[in-house]
Amino acid sequence: MLKLVTSQKIDLFNSFIQRWHGIVGSEILFLSPQGELLANSNGVPPHDWPQILAQASPNTPTFLTYAGQEILITPLAHGHQTLGYLLVLDAHEQDTPLLKWGAETLTARLTDEMALQDMTDELIGAWDQLELVYRVTQNLALTSDLMATLKSILQEIRKVVDTENGFILLKRSDGLECVTCSAEMTHDIHDESLLNNLIEANQVVLCNEAQSCRDIWPNAPDYVEDMLATPLPILDEEDTRVALGLINKANKNFTAGDVKLLAALAQQVGTIIRNFLTHQKLVSEERLSRELEIAAEIQESFLPTQLPQMGGLSIAVASIPASEVGGDFYDFITVDDRNLTLVIGDVAGKGIPAAMLTSVTRTMLRVEAMRGEPPHAIVDQANNVLHQDLSRIDSFATVFVATVDTYAGTLNYASAGHTPGILWRANARTSEQLRATSPPIGIFGYQSKVTKTIQLNPGDTLVLCTDGITEAQAPNGNLFGLNRLTYIIESWANESPEALQQTIQAEITNFRRNAMGRDDATLLIIKMLPQAEGGTPKDISTIIRTEHFSYPAHVRHLGDISQKITAACRELPALPSNPNADDFIYLIELAISEICTNIIKHAYGHKNGNINGRITLLNNGIQLDFYDTGKSFDPNTIPSPKSDPSQLEEGGYGLHIVRQIMDVVSYEHDVQQGNHWYLLKLLPPT
Repeated sequence: MLKLVTSQKIDLFNSFIQRWHGIVGSEILFLSPQGELLANSNGVPPHDWPQILAQASPNTPTFLTYAGQEILITPLAHGHQTLGYLLVLDAHEQDTPLLKWGAETLTARLTDEMALQDMTDELIGAWDQLELVYRVTQNLALTSDLMATLKSILQEIRKVVDTENGFILLKRSDGLECVTCSAEMTHDIHDESLLNNLIEANQVVLCNEAQSCRDIWPNAPDYVEDMLATPLPILDEEDTRVALGLINKANKNFTAGDVKLLAALAQQVGTIIRNFLTHQKLVSEERLSRELEIAAEIQESFLPTQLPQMGGLSIAVASIPASEVGGDFYDFITVDDRNLTLVIGDVAGKGIPAAMLTSVTRTMLRVEAMRGEPPHAIVDQANNVLHQDLSRIDSFATVFVATVDTYAGTLNYASAGHTPGILWRANARTSEQLRATSPPIGIFGYQSKVTKTIQLNPGDTLVLCTDGITEAQAPNGNLFGLNRLTYIIESWANESPEALQQTIQAEITNFRRNAMGRDDATLLIIKMLPQAEGGTPKDISTIIRTEHFSYPAHVRHLGDISQKITAACRELPALPSNPNADDFIYLIELAISEICTNIIKHAYGHKNGNINGRITLLNNGIQLDFYDTGKSFDPNTIPSPKSDPSQLEEGGYGLHIVRQIMDVVSYEHDVQQGNHWYLLKLLPPT
């Protein structure tokens, strides 16, 4: 305030002094609170003014004699603050009221001017702060250089708040970064413990003492005397933590206004950082998505565009990657009109690395197969070439290679650690597993085994798949499994490869429901067709006629449904005339009762609904389809009955009984069509 008086109001004092001298005639001087001569009328010789002021009262006029001279002194006081003194030389006591009035008048003028100046300073400060917030806001748009932008913003903040230094600490998954106004101090402030403490505080931290600074920043350098800092809100960025701080305010402590300003700026700077990180993430995801699309296009271009046309074979294939690209692959190679080589494989991993190895592995296997080498030699050569590359990235590949001789009816195969193939024998109505003959390609200790040869007969069906089929996961964590796949194959092997493929995929979809996580899944099915002169195999069914029915879902109609179906059974041309016919029909009735009771009680819960069905008479049995629109059902949740008769419990055995007495039992749920039970019972051999 003294600086304000001495630098800007001297003209006011000079004018007052001249008027005083003209009216009263005596000399009057204006002194600072410390006794410095600031203004007088005619030039007064130097005196020991501080010593004179020491004898004066700080509140009221004082009349005293100094060095033989009468002096009158009165303070210019505003509250508890002394703005200066008026001193009259050769004074008279009767001058006291006039001098006191003059001091009060000057004091009022000074305080008004100073109040106006304070308001002006506050407005300038507020304007500077608003301008700072505006400049920071201009950086809310995306910036290509985040650290340079933060440094520029930090320097603007430091200037407005008037501090020695400032910092922004930014911690991401790849490390801690520090931005400061002074590069020399970066090393001191690059302190993750400071960032962690500010994040934990979760508010603006004001430290106007050195000790309080060290409470929040234990490793603070000695030059840190006060600090104002705050964490920044970075929403949706869980792996990012940020803090903004200012160090050592010039000439005074941080104020409540500084706290409000920093809190407001924290929101803006936090938004700038979040925008930058979000933009980076989007650019990265877009780049990765495009790379995956390109990789998928390349990988898809390597797959066969159409199935091979080989006499005596029916083929179906389906491959669904877990993402845009995957590690599964398959191929067909024909070197003449009688031999077809099949290749199916799975490279460990997903994404672009797996896709690259998949393409290389498939190409290598194809080149060797086109030379007419036996399956084990194809696998051996692929391992010799790819082993080093696969082991370098800690990966491997499982491969199943098979050559079908359609004239001789033979299957030659070699399996390098691949999921077992399932071979359905039409004549024996049994299935067998074609297990691995060697470890996967790329595994240390790989040893070659000779090719295995199997005789094939008309109607035999070979199912090859990757582990994405057998390891499909239900919501409860259960795996689809090889046994479940085998059961489906045994139930539908008489169908075409396309129908069997669709059935397997439908069962997997129903099994998985909406379970998260999925691996690449590839399914390849080949069926040996009967030779023209061989006739139709006895287990290949042909349809005689179909008949539809519909009844209300109520127990009183169970007899009607049973009578309808048993009457159709008695029309089977191949139904034996001996007691075996009655046994066959009795088992059909038992299965009908269990399935329809399940629909009435559990699907509809004894509420209104219909049981719709289709009866299909076959040359060698009967096929029954039941449809309802009630609640869905998961047969896999029904446990197997206990083997100990003493522990048998009432209920829960209906489905198990049906599975025992029927040759094929399957269930599927469709959102639009509802529930579908499929039952097949073949006539006993004659």
